[in-house]
Amino acid sequence: MHLAELIPVLQAPSDAGVPAWLAGAFRRRSISFANGQSDITTRVFWLQTRTLTFDLRLPERDEQAPWPAQPPHAEQDEAIASLMQLEGWYAHSRWDGRQLDWRGGDGLQLHNRWPEPALLRRVGNSLVEFAPSGAYVEDWRLQNDQPGPLIGLELVSETCLDTREKTLRKGALILCGDYAGQVLGHRGKPPQPISHSTTLQAVFEDVEVSSAQRQWLLDLDVSLAKGSLQDGYVVTDAIRAQREGEPLCDLDGFEAGPQTGHIRQRTQVDGRRIERVFRVETCEALASFSAATPSTRDSQRWFQKESAMLARYTETLK
Repeated sequence: MHLAELIPVLQAPSDAGVPAWLAGAFRRRSISFANGQSDITTRVFWLQTRTLTFDLRLPERDEQAPWPAQPPHAEQDEAIASLMQLEGWYAHSRWDGRQLDWRGGDGLQLHNRWPEPALLRRVGNSLVEFAPSGAYVEDWRLQNDQPGPLIGLELVSETCLDTREKTLRKGALILCGDYAGQVLGHRGKPPQPISHSTTLQAVFEDVEVSSAQRQWLLDLDVSLAKGSLQDGYVVTDAIRAQREGEPLCDLDGFEAGPQTGHIRQRTQVDGRRIERVFRVETCEALASFSAATPSTRDSQRWFQKESAMLARYTETLK
């Protein structure tokens, strides 16, 4: 069954999570730091359902190196450095009415590069994020133009139907209208224990780390795509640059079960028959992604009165 056909019977928790103005697809327009410097170049994307966040951060396209065919070793400084420029993850988000913070999930980097919660305010299509410490402020822009599906599926497990081998694997498939993000996290447990305080760079620079450990660390994918639920999504940006132009994922083969609030998908990956089980986190067939936000009647009258000057050069920035 196609995922679109299954939407009417999907069951998601009643917990509201983030407010409607915070759900959708956003792209960062700028980040300004306390030292006076700003970045408007890094490609940064944020997809938000009610309680799941997808995050992808990449250098300019001509600076993004191809994903390594083999994990780099300690002496390969340039290859290691290129991996450090990439960041992609999903996590559980928690909204307290004023700020958002994140827990759990999975991603490429091992340490949390953004430990502060986000103080958030939206005006129009601009979502402004302040670090409570004052370290930085980010300006995010809503990318959605039309209402569309808002769906969050969290990957619980993956089973190879050919071998009957079941693997615990974290991940998420998030649909926000005509944007979609997929995280396929690390498979099972690492060959060797990993400290929560270490960094990916430190692991790859350690000559004692095994090839199996390095391979496990890079056996994941984080990709952003554009398209539609009916026709599918095509990858536009990804930590694996080679993924650009490919279909994000198969949207067929879904069915209800194996328990309430879960669905499963049977598909083929690299010639293997795979079954994936997802927890249904958010399921809204038609969410409203409005670029406009409420304002007082006085402010609306003010804008109309002064529009000859205020609206002289206005445009929708993304």
